[in-house]
Amino acid sequence: MKLLILLDIDGVLNPKTIQGDGDPSVELSDAKAALVLRLAAKGRIAWASTSPPEVVAALEERVQLEQEPLRVTITPKPGDDEQPTPKLRSVARWLDRMDAAGEADWDAVAWIDDVLGPDVHEWAHNYSRPVLLEKPNPDEGLTEAHVVAVQVFLNEDVGVEGTTP
Repeated sequence: MKLLILLDIDGVLNPKTIQGDGDPSVELSDAKAALVLRLAAKGRIAWASTSPPEVVAALEERVQLEQEPLRVTITPKPGDDEQPTPKLRSVARWLDRMDAAGEADWDAVAWIDDVLGPDVHEWAHNYSRPVLLEKPNPDEGLTEAHVVAVQVFLNEDVGVEGTTP
């Protein structure tokens, strides 16, 4: 199964941004970088973050993924911030655009974000491909348990939505 991994940054990877004279740099723990690399071995990473593009670029430079990650266009519309999952409409629009352009070459989606509300469950249930939802605690961020959940999802190869509290 080819997997797309929608990965948030703040609240999931929690890098420290260091603003210098030029572009910012990021500090990401070796443990978090290793978890991202393990996720990337399971599927294609797509940053689903509102972090500024220069921070995302610095993070990519730090992690050094073999396959260039995709970047989900997060374009909030009026009222999105009031939704339980503020990024949901942007993510759904991006996925639809990728599908319409014939660029959605994945069979399933894993979405790892610290802000996933009840509305995302209905979307996942109705999405055309199997979806795994993982919601890290923002204080701890991405953990081994989330990476294992993605692996179990891949191993099961079933269209069952999952979540972690």
